[in-house]
Amino acid sequence: MAGLTLERATRRFSADRAAVDQVDLAVAEGEFLAVLGPSGCGKTTLLRLVAGFERLDDGVIRLGAETVSAPGLHVPPEDRRVGVVFQSYALWPHMTVARNVGYALEVRGLRGAEYQKRVDAALGTVGLADYAERRPASLSGGQRQRVALARCLAMDPRLVLLDEPLANLDVHLRHAMQEEFAQFHRATGATMLYVTHDQAEALALADRVAVMDGGKLVQLADPRTLYREPATVMVAGFIGKGAVVPGLVLDGHGGHATIEVLGARVTLRAPAEARPGPAHILLRPEALSLTAGDGIAATVRRIVYQGAQNAVELAPAAAPEQTLHWLAPADASPKPGDALRLAVADGWVIPKP
Repeated sequence: MAGLTLERATRRFSADRAAVDQVDLAVAEGEFLAVLGPSGCGKTTLLRLVAGFERLDDGVIRLGAETVSAPGLHVPPEDRRVGVVFQSYALWPHMTVARNVGYALEVRGLRGAEYQKRVDAALGTVGLADYAERRPASLSGGQRQRVALARCLAMDPRLVLLDEPLANLDVHLRHAMQEEFAQFHRATGATMLYVTHDQAEALALADRVAVMDGGKLVQLADPRTLYREPATVMVAGFIGKGAVVPGLVLDGHGGHATIEVLGARVTLRAPAEARPGPAHILLRPEALSLTAGDGIAATVRRIVYQGAQNAVELAPAAAPEQTLHWLAPADASPKPGDALRLAVADGWVIPKP
């Protein structure tokens, strides 16, 4: 498998807006990278550029050492040895599972024992060896997605691209298929680029996550860093169920800072370059707890039952237009309208642009 490199990758569909804007990205050989972002952020266009379905307006794309896109150069999709798994599966209903898996090999002229070996091996890897003679209509959604994966694997691609592959599945099947994709990656060692708008999928599956906004790459990090140390207000609001609220940095020291936030004074994690002055503060639900002492004064707006715990939305007294999120034990939850105080165990000072 080859790695993937993008340098200043740009694609414009109009003169005043770039769908993909000067993106630099390096995916290591064998890495599982998720590209995450809201609708319209450019993530699907990025995938289509890598696949060869779209042409670059500027920049360079390389697969391993080979340049496949650049000004004046465009290697067509069929010559890139890139496998693509779509959310629609793109299976031929009149063909058997085995024929669907092997059709791209037929087009390339592969026949005989080598053809059968690669089809059998691909079906075995995704656990569908016993389904070779079935038609797609007789399979579940998850099984059809595995056929699409097997088709990719049989092609021996240099890179596997997955475009919202779980979007058409119900919530329970999506969770099961996440493990299927993780197992596929472990079994094949494939370099994988996984495009999704679902942050839970991205954080659960990927080695690293690239967050896009407005055509730009705004942060590239491992899931833990992305969740705990978002680089921008957009990333902080998009990843996880957190609250981004105004605060005042009083002083910074060794990766922490003393903060005044929503009427409370607390010590939170901060970038080394944090300086005194106004700042945006990220507060996660799991970092808040009920206290009888000093803390953030707030009023309960809404409670959502979640089994072992309740998701509580609160309006802080110091900024009633803001919303805090707190996870309360189900047997100790307040009621809408209750006034309470919250202690802050952790938080993050978002870096300034």
